[in-house]
Formats: sequence, C-alpha cells, structure tokens
Amino acid sequence: MEKGLDDVSMRDVAKRAGISLAALQYHYPNKAALLDAFVVQTINGYRKRIDTILAASPEGERFTNLVRFAATETLQSDRYGVLAMIEGRANHDNTARSVIRMFFRSYLEVMRDALAADAPDLPPSKALLTAIVVVSMLEGLPALIEPAGSLGVDCHAVLETIVRVSMTLPAAMP
Repeated sequence: MEKGLDDVSMRDVAKRAGISLAALQYHYPNKAALLDAFVVQTINGYRKRIDTILAASPEGERFTNLVRFAATETLQSDRYGVLAMIEGRANHDNTARSVIRMFFRSYLEVMRDALAADAPDLPPSKALLTAIVVVSMLEGLPALIEPAGSLGVDCHAVLETIVRVSMTLPAAMP
C-alpha cells in the first residue's frame, strides 16, 4: 500500500516481514508467486467469514445475507486497496489478470452456491447468471457511492436496494 505493486520489491517485503530475502524466496520465488499466495489467502479468509454467515443464516436467507455482507464489504473496500491495485494492473499484467480471475471466480461460485442452496429448484444457469449480475452491481458500488452521497443518497439505502433487487433477479433471468 505504501509503494504500490510496481515499486515494491521482494527485498522490501522480506524486510517488512522481518525475514531474509532468501527465506522469502524459498517460499515465493518471485513477486508473481507472492501475489498469487496473497489472493489465495484473501479468498480463504473470505470463505471462512462467508461460511460462518451462511451457517448462521436461516434456510432461505443465505443468499440475502451473503449479498448484504458482500455489499457492506464493498463499501469498506478501501481496507482492501491491494486487491484494487491488482485489479488495476489486470489489463496489462498476466499475473494480476490471473489472480483477479481466481478471486472473481471464487466470488461468483460462492454467490451461485448460496442462491442454489436457498432456491434448489432454480436451474444452475439462472443461479450463475444471477450471481454475475449481483457481483457486477456490487463491483460498481465503490466508484458510485461517493458521487451518490454528494447527490444526497444514503449509502445504506443503496446497499438495501441492491439486496432487494438481488432477491428479484432469479425470476427475471431468461
């Protein structure tokens, strides 16, 4: 976060971690491997939190609770600036593109699976299409929330609207 992905070196990471460069490179031979491990760890951390939310959700409310969690996390996306940096690099960096695809695939799968658990009669293609639309709405949220606020829109009203709209999407899917 201090230097950006392009300017941080493996030596910088090792120094910050308090280990030798050789020790870091033993586990992560290059920055691409380190980036990949960071995203895998981020996905695993999210999955644990999501599993807890889903386990605590009453039947039929898993998808709603997951969308609410994801929207809230998205509104707090400044905490995850490294993922935003990686996403910004994805257009010109194969490693960044690969790890962002991995992150979004996991995001789509968990959304699809939560919806499928709540609506077992929903065809898998509709569950996936709904997940894609919901994730698309959520991913646009950070760029729009500040301008919306300057127009007098409450960010929590936006969040609740996304949740309500998400619940109507399966019926609207072809």
